[in-house]
Amino acid sequence: MQKVMMTLLLVMHVVFFLSYFIHSGIIFLTTYFWLIFCIITFILGISYHFSIVAEKHDKKTSFRILAMTLSTFSLFNFFFILYITFIDPFIYLEANQKLDTIFKFF
Repeated sequence: MQKVMMTLLLVMHVVFFLSYFIHSGIIFLTTYFWLIFCIITFILGISYHFSIVAEKHDKKTSFRILAMTLSTFSLFNFFFILYITFIDPFIYLEANQKLDTIFKFF
């Protein structure tokens, strides 16, 4: 059950990350929720990594890899939030302009 929860948390991180570029500035309304979500999932990923739930070595290894992936992705999203908040808040405009120039040729 914990593997399913970790997978769903990873999917939520991907959705938050992609929604920033898809919905442009709307994500700024949910930045605080996204930031709290990153902190909670980082703590959960670390606690899942150090908890021993599976008895077989293969299951324990896959469980820990999934937990570290969750922790790494939440840390990446945390730094991405800090980047878009303090350094470049209009990065989505630059990304949209670059995508427009790429798709003009097609």
